[in-house]
Amino acid sequence: MLIRNGWQTKGLYNGALGTVRGLIYVEGKKPPTLPLCILIEFDDYSGPSVVPGRNLVPIVSETIQFDSRSGVSGSRQQFPLTLGWAIMIHKSQGLTLNRVILDIGKSETNLGITYVGCSRVKSLKGLAFNKSFSWERLDKVNKSNSLQIMKEELKTLEQLL
Repeated sequence: MLIRNGWQTKGLYNGALGTVRGLIYVEGKKPPTLPLCILIEFDDYSGPSVVPGRNLVPIVSETIQFDSRSGVSGSRQQFPLTLGWAIMIHKSQGLTLNRVILDIGKSETNLGITYVGCSRVKSLKGLAFNKSFSWERLDKVNKSNSLQIMKEELKTLEQLL
């Protein structure tokens, strides 16, 4: 998963998913040295490719400068990538995904978290649930005290407008 916006109009955006297809090293170098770039085949990429007919994009490392609270400066070199085979619903906020296998757990840990998880996928065709659940699981959310308070607040705000 890409963790920085690159070329958004071509599909390189924060949260873009892809598959690592290769590592390219400077001639004569090998691990533990960082590679020159990582070749990623992105699912939704539509720009030029290093291999015709494939969505391969070379991702290069970036150096991040930082200052600690104690006043010490530093830097780190890393690739703007993270494993994306499993992410928490909170991390998925703001993402639009083609396919989602969702585990909503036994209960609503935060009001609306089930909705957030379900709403990340582009279509119902791309949504699957890891485990089955009863209607009562969702009905508990509808009857929850938090939701009732929120509904009352919305009624009050509507009256003010």
